[in-house]
Amino acid sequence: MKKTAFTLLLLMAFMAAGVQTAFAQTASDGSPVGKWYAGLSGGTSFGQATFRSITESKTHWGAQFGVFGGYQLSRLFSVEALATMGWQKQTSLDCDPYWLSTDGERTFAPVLGKQGHYYRDLQAKTQWMRFGLQANFDVLSLFTKPTTRWSVTLSPQVSAVTTRTKHLATGYEQEFDRQWHLGLGGQAAVGYRVARNVGVQLYGGITCLTGDRFDNIPVHCHKSNLIYEAGLKLSYHFGKKKQAPVVEEPTVITEPEPQPVVEQQPVVEEKPAPVVEKALPAVETAAVAATVVSDAVADITLPVIYFANNSSRLTQREADKLDAVADMMKAQPDVSLSIIGHASNIGSKQYNRRLSQRRANAVKALLMRLGIAASRLHPVVGKGIDREAATSKNARRVELIINEK
Repeated sequence: MKKTAFTLLLLMAFMAAGVQTAFAQTASDGSPVGKWYAGLSGGTSFGQATFRSITESKTHWGAQFGVFGGYQLSRLFSVEALATMGWQKQTSLDCDPYWLSTDGERTFAPVLGKQGHYYRDLQAKTQWMRFGLQANFDVLSLFTKPTTRWSVTLSPQVSAVTTRTKHLATGYEQEFDRQWHLGLGGQAAVGYRVARNVGVQLYGGITCLTGDRFDNIPVHCHKSNLIYEAGLKLSYHFGKKKQAPVVEEPTVITEPEPQPVVEQQPVVEEKPAPVVEKALPAVETAAVAATVVSDAVADITLPVIYFANNSSRLTQREADKLDAVADMMKAQPDVSLSIIGHASNIGSKQYNRRLSQRRANAVKALLMRLGIAASRLHPVVGKGIDREAATSKNARRVELIINEK
């Protein structure tokens, strides 16, 4: 009982930790995230109670098949319901020299007046059905790019299992009543996405059953009550292809940069005459103007532009911030900006450096469309992962910094 309680607590802790991590990730451009899926499974099964499918001298191969369906919440996490049925045969170990009467009494030798059989002459054939719920954690997604097709999945599982066993011997057959068990266990699988909506997995699993032994053999020494399984899963993810949230190359970036818009040049050239006629007053006026401009620039607070996870696309809210930045730069023609992109720590270092550069390029592209010359927007740098940010949300940003003259 203590082992069962500990297993339940460990299972709940693992699932809670996984769910928290899963919701920190959002859909990627390559994985079928946010979709319902369903599939079929099939393979072999083995039983291990007092009698076993795998003994010192024999291996009895069983069979199992099932259906499943679930929902993919993120690259890391999905939830799944399943129904599986199977059957297998168990026999005794060579170290069990016991005799079993038809009424379930175990002795070392036949009992006078009772019918029975030695363990070595008996077979236990079991049919079972399982109705379960499991959480799937693709641990490989923590270390690979979103476009990878491979997966390595760990799946804790809780289920209701019904078993029915028949004892067979030469000229003898006895079928027992159906039993219900609480099943605790899990699966491990290696998968490959063969197409955008189709995936295959090679898996193995184990289910520990509570209650009486499913083989209806009295408990002695061997206290296990397990069902093993292994096989192949085929799944199909429903839904149409979603547009990738990651903007690999903003349209403007692929075009030649427009020539600097020097709208202020004529203004500078129109003032020679006043300067020549009154040199000293002109110098004083220029100094006063420079002081006013410097004070105005010093009072400017530039917004921070935030992005969704794994995305370089500007939302409308963030684009509106850049409208105000463009208006400021038009009012302050001497101001130039550095554009610095950052990323969170989800994914590899190389991928996040490229992603931060795309974010910085996207901000530059929009400012250019709003009439700001490219010569006033440099440098444009992607710094990659920001490990000093308080949260991943704060790390996914672009900073605008006024360049010193």
